[in-house]
Amino acid sequence: MPVLAALTNIGAADESSSEAVVAENIGPSAGLPEVVVVGSTPLIASDLNRDQVPQTTRVLDAGDINRSGIPTLTGAILDNVASATVNDTEGNAFQPDILFRGFTASPVAGTPQGLAIYVNGARFNDAFGDTVNWDLIPPAAIESVNLEAANPVFGLNALGGSLSIRLKNGFTTQTANATAYGGSYGRASSILEFGRQYGDFAVYATGDATHDNGFRQTNTSDLYRLYTDLGWRSGGGELHLNITAAHDTLGNPGATPEQALDAGISNIFTAPNTVSNTYLGFNLNGSQKLGAATALQALAYFQTLNQVIPNGTTVNVAPCGNGLLCNDDGTVVTAVNAQPVTDFLNGGPYSGLSVQQLNSHAYGGAAQVTDAISLGGRANYLVGGVSFDGSDSIFAGAAEIGGFNPYTREFVGPGVVQDQPSEGVNPVRVKSDTRFYAVFASDVLTLAPNLDLTLAGRFNDAQVNLEDERGGPVAGDHTYSRFNPSAGLTYRLTSLLQFYGNYAQTNRAPTPQELSCASAAAPCSLLNFFVGDPNLNQVVAHTYEVGMRGHTETTAAAQWSWNLDAYHTQDTNDIIYETTVYNPNLAFYTNAGRTLRRGVEATLRYDRPQLHVKLGYAYTDATFQTPLLLNTNSPAADANGNQQVLPGARIPGIPLHRGTLVVDYEVNGRFSVGGSAQVQSNVYRFGDEANLTQPVGGYAFVDLNAAFRAGDRLTLFVTVNNVFDKRYYTYGSFGPVGDVPWPNIPGGVTDPRTASPGTPITAYGGVRLTF
Repeated sequence: MPVLAALTNIGAADESSSEAVVAENIGPSAGLPEVVVVGSTPLIASDLNRDQVPQTTRVLDAGDINRSGIPTLTGAILDNVASATVNDTEGNAFQPDILFRGFTASPVAGTPQGLAIYVNGARFNDAFGDTVNWDLIPPAAIESVNLEAANPVFGLNALGGSLSIRLKNGFTTQTANATAYGGSYGRASSILEFGRQYGDFAVYATGDATHDNGFRQTNTSDLYRLYTDLGWRSGGGELHLNITAAHDTLGNPGATPEQALDAGISNIFTAPNTVSNTYLGFNLNGSQKLGAATALQALAYFQTLNQVIPNGTTVNVAPCGNGLLCNDDGTVVTAVNAQPVTDFLNGGPYSGLSVQQLNSHAYGGAAQVTDAISLGGRANYLVGGVSFDGSDSIFAGAAEIGGFNPYTREFVGPGVVQDQPSEGVNPVRVKSDTRFYAVFASDVLTLAPNLDLTLAGRFNDAQVNLEDERGGPVAGDHTYSRFNPSAGLTYRLTSLLQFYGNYAQTNRAPTPQELSCASAAAPCSLLNFFVGDPNLNQVVAHTYEVGMRGHTETTAAAQWSWNLDAYHTQDTNDIIYETTVYNPNLAFYTNAGRTLRRGVEATLRYDRPQLHVKLGYAYTDATFQTPLLLNTNSPAADANGNQQVLPGARIPGIPLHRGTLVVDYEVNGRFSVGGSAQVQSNVYRFGDEANLTQPVGGYAFVDLNAAFRAGDRLTLFVTVNNVFDKRYYTYGSFGPVGDVPWPNIPGGVTDPRTASPGTPITAYGGVRLTF
């Protein structure tokens, strides 16, 4: 049976069958699925056989997410994708920066976002800064994750690729279970999950509550999340209403001077550092068969996010005589209405508090038609559609100057609000409206037996409008339009030996946040306080990719799968965040010319009913290609605070080498054990784009897990992370360490190098009860 015809029949079976996965077990699936499919577009029900996709794809299932008994999206990605890494900028495991091939999806405002993220077909990149709040997604609800290399059909931000997350529903997941676990650093968590089909209707719901004290000061986090799906299926049609709600408070200690971390791993730089996210999302998606080989898919969504971030900082102020405070350039600090600020603490010490609030509403819709009717007697699979993504956001922020407790590292209020645009610090309230329109199509044509041609394209029109509600200079309308094409071939010599190659163009538009802070003459404070609205160019990526892959026939008792990929992605007009010489808390966005990411990935997987082994390696060479003169806090900067970045310099935060190993073994029907190992080479620090200082060292660590089925309904599990208690850093930069005192650190702190430490050894134990 031709591949496309087989896929069409699979889709038909999915719509009519009442069978479902019973999600009771902990650990990986027993074997490979009969046909591995990936989404040809973000919308659900437009799947394509992965053997026909001319790009790298990684497909994770619920077993990968829940492998150790503790559901984790980040852990599953790091275990299964060798070219994926983490920069723990915030110092919180629930809010990581996830990188794929050197492109980032991050919750941190100001980070250039190079991956497109979708949840149940809806765009999940935040409307204001394209950020990705991973903490809002309950990992227990994840059915599958499709990580795909650059493909223009996945829209804006897919410079390096896309991550498409599908959540469970009552047709595909039928279960009733409760999980509770706890352990190191006060971690306590509970998860409830229920899924059931009732004739043509189905319901699925999962909720979790987690408390974690963290291993550092101000690291306490509390997460409360709920996901529900109401589904209907009949007569070739299917409809789902998803509702996601979350209220999370996350303690983010951030990067700390390495000298302070040497004295105690729990030490922090300044406080408070918290993120409070309140989220509610609605997603209505469905499909309808229009004929034997034709179907319609559509979705509509609405998301609301309220985010509040109080962030302790250093300040460059000091008494300057006459009882006043002055900035380090000698100007008097002023408050609202240009009132001079007095030396109200009689010499200090002083610190700062940045308080920002984002209220965002995102909404949109998409519709497409899939058609598997043959073309000229050849199998053909055509998808064409349109999409719209809109948002209305209000960002407000203010910076206070107050006292500083050098022992707890906390800001002491009440403080004085600084209102001084000339210093890049002033209260703001900015309204942004974004409108993203797109038309897309993809066609897979079988030219000859086992030879497929894929052509795809997408036209993006992005409109970004800004309005300063305080009457300031942040105002303007920006429009970015571009057509991105893609073309590729796949050839299957046998199922065990396949070849593919692809060329793709993708782009991203500057975000409202970037456009609001793009002036070197008027930089912004702490990524948040906007003073100007010059234009930035959109980022365009050109990706070439070739590879080989294969897998044994699905009927084999022992199944092998493998892939070897090589890629070359060049960005033009890449956007970076550059600090100012005179104040490390001030910076601005700028186009930085060309950057290059190229590399090789290799994976090997072996599966038997009782044994699963996965081995991965990635080489990622990410470099600047345009000469740059950047301001920096690096001690290697010249007397003017500048560093010359030459073509070929490595982009900070991206390791050259990374390897992974995952082994799971079912000893008998009741007892299973597993382990994973990760090894990563060094990375350069953020702020050392010229590669002039010693990089952050590489690391390796091992995790172990075990599960015991005490009965048909009861499973006990335990997991130990970083078994050998390795000390390592996941992020490095530089900081103004001399702006605050360090009485708890012998000899004080003089080295500007800062870092976020990796989590030390942790152990968790839990129980799952099935009803």
